[in-house]
Amino acid sequence: MDEQIGTLMQELAALNDQVRGGDIYQSLSTRLGKLMDDIHRRRRTAVTLPDDDDGVAAILTGMRHQLEENVPVTLTGEKLDLLLAHLSSTDPKVRYEGINFTVYDALQQDAFDSNQMKVLLESLQNPDGLFNHILEPANVGVFGRAARVAMLAAILHFVPTDNYGEQELRHTVLLAGTYICLETDTRGFVNQQGWAHAFSAATDLLAVLAGNESLPRADKLFLMMTLLERIKRLNTPLIYGENDRMATYFVELVNRHPLYEEAFLLSLKQWRQRVALHRRPDTIAGWNRFFNRKRLLDALRLHGDLPKSIHDYLNSSIDFLG
Repeated sequence: MDEQIGTLMQELAALNDQVRGGDIYQSLSTRLGKLMDDIHRRRRTAVTLPDDDDGVAAILTGMRHQLEENVPVTLTGEKLDLLLAHLSSTDPKVRYEGINFTVYDALQQDAFDSNQMKVLLESLQNPDGLFNHILEPANVGVFGRAARVAMLAAILHFVPTDNYGEQELRHTVLLAGTYICLETDTRGFVNQQGWAHAFSAATDLLAVLAGNESLPRADKLFLMMTLLERIKRLNTPLIYGENDRMATYFVELVNRHPLYEEAFLLSLKQWRQRVALHRRPDTIAGWNRFFNRKRLLDALRLHGDLPKSIHDYLNSSIDFLG
């Protein structure tokens, strides 16, 4: 793992421990934001892509045949690893229509045994794939990163709770938090290469974790605040439906316990104060941050089940930036 990413993960683990212990609450946003602001970005380097002619098509064909016959998938761990390596393919017919749809169908049919599910989880959480080229400007590495996050969310939706203990959940929380801190590629659909959609994938993962009854409230709060702090700092637009998914995730979570509602409202107020310091942005990045916020708040307002405290705050606050 990259040294800077490893250090960030350790710092997030320590911060998460403090949240779990009740030592940090109101300052959580500020501390998360500082960790993100201190990340040192790097120059773009060449991304190594998988060879789509290395036999992955035959693996997919055999897998689909087994699914059509409604029999268990018999892929070895090595073939599953090869399959997942092609989540980094820039060919959407391989990455999205091929691997994504086929694995999801297998999950729906309960076609993987417990050992295969373990291989899938371990492979998807490998930092080398999950954080591949994530410190660099927008690059094709995002396809592999986002595809892994999206598939991890799907796997966790199907994995039996008793097969995924406290230690495994904690590790996933830290990986998810680290990913959100690091990811800045907001592209949605890319011509010839299909969906990137990193922030939709990350939101899906957080939504699955939020629905896990075994996960402590402190971890769910930690992830919610991490996503909010990252959104505040994005310099490029989220315009491919990410705001709708995020709004749904936030609303479902804040309705589960007053702790989330209070923390979310506090973060919105802090965000408003941040905006007030820069009333009229004079850069593209500044206006992208402004409109990302506006689109998210608009998406929140559309939810009829939004808690009254948040609903009243959103309807009472006005941004004088015209």
